[in-house]
Amino acid sequence: MHRSFCEPERLLAAMRLSLLHGGAFLESRLAPRGPIMRERNLSYIHKACWGLHAAGWDSAVIARLLDWARKEALQPNGDFYFPDEPPEYKDMQRVYRPLTFLRVAAWMGHPLVSEPVVIDRIMQYQHPVSGGVFHWIGEDPDRPAYPPTIGVLNTTFFGQLMIALGRWEPAIAAGNWVVRWIQANAEHMPRGLIYTQMTPEGQLVTEVSRSDRIGKLVDTHNYKQEFWQVGTAIAFLAALYHALRSRCGQSHTQAQIFLDSALKLLEFESTMPLETYLWPSKCKVGWGAGELLRVLVRYQLADEPTVILTYRIAERVAIFTFMDAQLADGGWPCMHYPLAADIPEIAFNYRPVKGLLYVPDRRIAESKTIFLPREEITGEFLGEMRAIELGVAEWLAAGRKPESVAR
Repeated sequence: MHRSFCEPERLLAAMRLSLLHGGAFLESRLAPRGPIMRERNLSYIHKACWGLHAAGWDSAVIARLLDWARKEALQPNGDFYFPDEPPEYKDMQRVYRPLTFLRVAAWMGHPLVSEPVVIDRIMQYQHPVSGGVFHWIGEDPDRPAYPPTIGVLNTTFFGQLMIALGRWEPAIAAGNWVVRWIQANAEHMPRGLIYTQMTPEGQLVTEVSRSDRIGKLVDTHNYKQEFWQVGTAIAFLAALYHALRSRCGQSHTQAQIFLDSALKLLEFESTMPLETYLWPSKCKVGWGAGELLRVLVRYQLADEPTVILTYRIAERVAIFTFMDAQLADGGWPCMHYPLAADIPEIAFNYRPVKGLLYVPDRRIAESKTIFLPREEITGEFLGEMRAIELGVAEWLAAGRKPESVAR
């Protein structure tokens, strides 16, 4: 990755405008004008909380969303969902969605994170031996039903929530799971491959069919994949390193394994072609690069080429994944998230041309996709772009070398 596309000062100014416009879009989508807090589906609010917080919106607005989730979607067992939601929301994303909005609640000191039934239930999703986190464990808190595999997404989002709550033992356990996952992929990464799932016993799942490769494998040449697998891990590892140093009094040596592991994933990401940044699922790579850039600069932990590489990855996401795809109203397009690699919906293109987009704006019946509404995509992109903004701002404040990114 040899080229930069934008000076950091200009990128920073552009991102701040983008955040402002995106926050205004989300506010315009609140009930009764829009589907946020009107549709009985948590996907309209879980990332919107994150995005509004990232855009600097009034905490009272965000508290309305959290209060709504508490009143309308909190179940007796401590889970959040609506019984009439389709299974791709209610079950496949059972813990993922509350992990997102509970982290915002923790930042705000909202009473939702003080309810024992909520936190006790969240803690049940972490496997007691491996430290990984399941996506769904059944309905009965007294008899959790563990699925056969554990993935990066829920483990890292759980770890981020634990950092926000100051629960260091489960956060470190989740971090150690991610480190072992990276170590298990060490022989595959030089060939441009990362397998994304492990068994609870720690075995990497490497048997992947053509259809399910999109959920179990990331490579360095296919255009449309779950690129976020790498990004969410970098973001969590960088955040964990920073939290252990700044809030737990650990030394660099004590927390180094998490930073070193993030840098291994950064090296893998640096081999990705530019066209991969045109797919929406690159989003969390920007989050990871932004978090890592801030850590590298704050603790003076890397040489200039590594810092610049981190910036360039963050910059590509900010420009090509985020701002180039933002629509005139401040929001981003919806997405029909593919659950298989060999379905016709994989051909959809989410990049507007002159504001035009040819993608269905609602859920497709009998489709092997998850419909992600505009409000969800916008909230996520804003949250992740905020991480890039903070990273670039920290680099500039530290006095980056003039013209360093242009070489």
